[in-house]
Amino acid sequence: MDEYVKLHNADSAGNRARGGSGRRTVTEHRPDDHDDPPEAEPRSAKARRKSRGGRRSTGRIKQAAAKRGARKHSGAKTAAADEPTAGSRGASDASRRSARTRKPRTVDHVSRFSASALRRVTVLGDRPEQVVYTLAEQSRQKHGTYVLIALLVMAVISLLALLAALVFQVLNPQAATNQGPAPIVEPPAGHSTLRPELFHAQEQQDIFEPIAERAPDAEPLTEEQIFGSVQELSLSGMELTLRDSEVTDTCTALVWGDQLAQTLSTGSCVSAARGVYQDENDEYVAQFTLFDLADADAASATLQSLDSDTEPGFLLPMADGIEGLHTGYSQATAQAMGHYVAVFWVARADGAEPSGDDSMATLNVAAMDAALVVYEQVRDAKEGEED
Repeated sequence: MDEYVKLHNADSAGNRARGGSGRRTVTEHRPDDHDDPPEAEPRSAKARRKSRGGRRSTGRIKQAAAKRGARKHSGAKTAAADEPTAGSRGASDASRRSARTRKPRTVDHVSRFSASALRRVTVLGDRPEQVVYTLAEQSRQKHGTYVLIALLVMAVISLLALLAALVFQVLNPQAATNQGPAPIVEPPAGHSTLRPELFHAQEQQDIFEPIAERAPDAEPLTEEQIFGSVQELSLSGMELTLRDSEVTDTCTALVWGDQLAQTLSTGSCVSAARGVYQDENDEYVAQFTLFDLADADAASATLQSLDSDTEPGFLLPMADGIEGLHTGYSQATAQAMGHYVAVFWVARADGAEPSGDDSMATLNVAAMDAALVVYEQVRDAKEGEED
């Protein structure tokens, strides 16, 4: 009985102590007639203390294990960062779970393209070099086809242009020969090779711009067109009369010198007119020659050939009985007038040197009125542009 009271008091004190530390409190036990024997309580309390002690040790073990796992987990992460091999045998469960939850690495676009290209080549066959050769051969065949088509198109265009030129020549033969080279006719044997002592070349002027090109349907020159309104010329008391004239379709027959003849041919000189004027006393003579070329460029080239010192050439005299145009002293002025070239050649009939007066200068200026037809064409061309 005394032992029971001691144990009971001790248990009550222990429960109060635990209640004061914040744990559960036990109601004070009051003995009654149904209580267990006094020996059962001490064993039960010891068992509970033992159980609680066991739980506390188990918790400490778990905490230590968790710390070791965390250290292993951090080590596994470091190893995974250094070595991308996912199947390491020594990795722990935490490392494998961490590896499974990591984000997938981004695939390089070049690697992806290379893999795709490799798959395509593999699908095409066991010999990729043969595939590449075949593709290159097909590319060359396509390029050759394009070149062939381009050549065929150019050939068709050329044929159409040639056909159009032939049709134009058949329908209008005069216009077709208007721009082509003219035939070269050799001057007569024993011709004169006289060149004037004084020569002046006058280049193109803006006034002749309206007739810079010969019309494709232009008619050859005629004597009435050139000399009909200039049968007589006069200036400062100098009276000149037309004694002889002609129009020809062979311009090179009126000149001597290979370069001059070639320039007239290249310039498509299709007709030329010339006439001889003399005063009433047959003291002076003036020969006017007009060349009809394709355009102003051909006229300028002819002007240079007339003034050339390296390849000499000049006009042939029209009248055989006038000594001043075969030997002796003479003067000449050549002028480019649109697609025309006019040459004014003057001398004393006997070929003598000019006297001290201005008769030769007056004769030269008076002869220039023979080119009236050129100015009339300029006027008509301007009126046509205004209309």
